[in-house]
Amino acid sequence: MNRDVRELHKTIDFGFQAEAFLQSDVGKYLIAKAEAEVVEATEALKVVDPTVPDAIRELQNRVYRGESIQYWLAEAIQSGLNAQQEFIDQSS
Repeated sequence: MNRDVRELHKTIDFGFQAEAFLQSDVGKYLIAKAEAEVVEATEALKVVDPTVPDAIRELQNRVYRGESIQYWLAEAIQSGLNAQQEFIDQSS
């Protein structure tokens, strides 16, 4: 098996692991917490005192953190799907 095929397999496997994680109780819990964090921080941003930049930055960071977790997992899954398609294309 050449290096490229091994890398594809690793990426495919990682995508499967990310999907399985999202379907696990821990994955569901973390995603729910991340989504709640984004909603809570977004709501707080609507009423935060605009003259307190530290408070605004903290809320922005909470939104960013919550969204990043979800994006990273989605990227891992999408990379796995892309690798699956590339593997299929190479095998044809």
